[in-house]
Amino acid sequence: MKTAPDGSEKTATASSPLRSWQFRKVLTAEFITSLGTQMTTLALPWFVLTTSGSPARMGLVFLIQILPVPLLSMWAGLLVARWGPRRVTIVGDLANAVLVASVPALYLVDMLPFWALLVIVALIGCVASGYLSAQRVLLAEAIGSDEGAVTAGNALFETATSTARLIGPAGAGFLIAQFGALNVLWIDAASFALSAALLTGLPRRVPRPEAAAAHNMTEGVRYLLRDPVLRTMSLAALGYGALMPVVLLALPVMARTRYDSDPHVAGWLLSAWGGGTALGTLVVARLARRISPTHLAAWGGVGAAVALWFLPWDQPALTTALTVAAGCMFLPAVTAPAVALMTLRPPEHLRPHVVPVFGALVFTASPVAYAVAGVLFEQFAVGTVLAGVAVGASLCSLVLLSLVRTPAD
Repeated sequence: MKTAPDGSEKTATASSPLRSWQFRKVLTAEFITSLGTQMTTLALPWFVLTTSGSPARMGLVFLIQILPVPLLSMWAGLLVARWGPRRVTIVGDLANAVLVASVPALYLVDMLPFWALLVIVALIGCVASGYLSAQRVLLAEAIGSDEGAVTAGNALFETATSTARLIGPAGAGFLIAQFGALNVLWIDAASFALSAALLTGLPRRVPRPEAAAAHNMTEGVRYLLRDPVLRTMSLAALGYGALMPVVLLALPVMARTRYDSDPHVAGWLLSAWGGGTALGTLVVARLARRISPTHLAAWGGVGAAVALWFLPWDQPALTTALTVAAGCMFLPAVTAPAVALMTLRPPEHLRPHVVPVFGALVFTASPVAYAVAGVLFEQFAVGTVLAGVAVGASLCSLVLLSLVRTPAD
């Protein structure tokens, strides 16, 4: 495969994104950081839930961490355009390593009041506002511009993330029982440091001067609203951004209220989320060149909605885990095509701005969802709240089904 003078690969990886050494590095770094992050996704809320006994406090931790992402994502897009995705990702890795490590370090010296924990997770959210969009742009640079290759590449990227979701929480459940919740965070901090070391080997690219102009952010928003496919995808993303955090928050709550406060069950439920997603991403990677992105997204939305209707019922932990896995299996058929279309449909100079706008839409509803869900779980049964999630997922599937009649060209 030929390489351009700036270090980018000249020919799209049409047969398989894995033929790109740059893609393999980005994929490996993503898997490593996701593995650590998924351990923290269980360990940190479990620590808050078991020490305070309050789902509302647990929800507040999620809220404070996710809130900076939609608030800062547009400005983060300017940062990605000016610095380049490689630099933003590496700096984000190093910052996350320090911030995550500070939580158990402060706890060891008895200097971790709840307000300090909220400050730290808020700073992690600030870093994530640029980190998430930088990763996606970095991924696109490593693959090329072929729509099928980018969709397959995003599916493989999601495979790495979801495989980490499968392994990480199960491992975290075991480690929490053995060593305590906060000690698991040391692994997450180390994963970010290792990712930064891996990505330093990627070629440096000089950002396009016009990409850093502030007016392009406004133009990115206008482009997103004008394009019917991207507009529909964004509306569905807003819905899923409100619904899936409720499901995620429900898992440790179910482990505590239905399954005798067993951290192993909490770990297995989160692992089922990752396992189902991993299976779905493998299927999407195989289907990416056979089915259009819009059709994949539509039928993925339908499958997720059907599966989520089985989740509210009180059932053994095993069938709950299988239900979670079945619901999450269809989500990559929505997310991978959405990211591919958001990356490829806009003109190249607008991509660093359209992708963060889409990310902002995904995360706009999440802070409210985490805050409201924590309160709802204190007032209502878990099954009642999850029935509302199933209704919302059904509405999202109807939105995505409209794409079947909309050409993606």
